[in-house]
Amino acid sequence: MSNADARSVAETYLQEMLEADDAADYALYTKRYEPKYLANFSQEQFHRDINGMHDRNGMNRGYAFLSTLRSSNLDGMEVHRTVWKGHYEKRDAVIEIAVYEKDGEWYLIQSAVH
Repeated sequence: MSNADARSVAETYLQEMLEADDAADYALYTKRYEPKYLANFSQEQFHRDINGMHDRNGMNRGYAFLSTLRSSNLDGMEVHRTVWKGHYEKRDAVIEIAVYEKDGEWYLIQSAVH
């Protein structure tokens, strides 16, 4: 898969993650992760994280692509990482999105707001 394809998938997943963040929607937030990566991430933890994020940042107002980072390896799979500038009510933030393809399906492995 090309970097352009991975970036397109990452942007689609970023849009979903931002929607999930703003709506505090755990099901939407977790739908692109493989279940094994959610074993230690409960709905309660998600809501604590989201409440803290809303306190620090406010609601999302948009985003802009910044860069593609060097790919990394996860259990023999190539992980594609992108960085975005998130525009929030209270501040701007850096958002990292990392995706990988496994058996023809794309998954999210990281969604972090810094």
